[in-house]
Amino acid sequence: MTMESNVFNFNRFWRYFRFDFDAFVSRYGISLLVMSSLGLSAELFCGFFSLILGGEWHGMWGMVRGVMFAVVAAIVLITAPAKLYGYVTDRKEGSAFLMLPASRLEKYISMVLITGVVVPFIFFTVYMGLDIMVCMIDPTCGGSIFNYLFCNEIIESMLPMGAEIPVEAQEMFSQIRSMASPYIMLDDIFQAALFFLLGAIVFKTSKTGKTLGCLILFSISLEALLTPIIGLIFFGSIHGLSTIDTMVTTPDQMLDVFPIFGWFFRNAKIIDTVSDGALNCLLLFLIWLRIKKMKH
Repeated sequence: MTMESNVFNFNRFWRYFRFDFDAFVSRYGISLLVMSSLGLSAELFCGFFSLILGGEWHGMWGMVRGVMFAVVAAIVLITAPAKLYGYVTDRKEGSAFLMLPASRLEKYISMVLITGVVVPFIFFTVYMGLDIMVCMIDPTCGGSIFNYLFCNEIIESMLPMGAEIPVEAQEMFSQIRSMASPYIMLDDIFQAALFFLLGAIVFKTSKTGKTLGCLILFSISLEALLTPIIGLIFFGSIHGLSTIDTMVTTPDQMLDVFPIFGWFFRNAKIIDTVSDGALNCLLLFLIWLRIKKMKH
């Protein structure tokens, strides 16, 4: 047997991935199904409640369903990794995991695919599919979450009915539309899954809570580091604003007056993609390092 086949063999990986997928269905399948159907359950509850009290059926408003979708999606991304792979830190079950007939690289790839791709894809597909079905049957609930996410209905709803975006604000709204695209959130979804997967295989107890605590501490530290820098830049921009003769009356003029903030705003999509990509690579490396060094 060659060294390459000891590290990665596609046939062996595929067999292990199917085994891992079956384990995912056994450990988290019912929970994922329940979470994916919460939107439908809430719609039925809201409709029957309004029918009993007012005599008419009224579904949930689209924005409310969108907020609920975001909350449930966050719960799934936070809880799934610990439920699926938290056992690897246990001495008995973790030893059994290491003894499975697959290389550590194959187990690592399967672990990342299940938590970062398979679980979010199944959840989003089922949840949005049920939401579209509800909106087709019940006209009182308005547009589907899919339309809000992929058809810019969230941005358009910020404007008065029938209004057009002013010429002087078109650049700003163009950037907002770009940042509101659901595609730019894909790396953030993957990142959240990786964060909690790393916590699940590092911490032995209270995996989700400790991971959340680390994220909060990281956010506080980053804010403490960046706030003085941003404050100095903002103070300089305010001082520069007092020296110009013309009035700042439009969003585009504001971006020109504050050049650094204007640069960040105009390049926000690129900055977000690069920073998320770098952080995702770091998380992938840390997860691999943990799996590679794992012993029981």
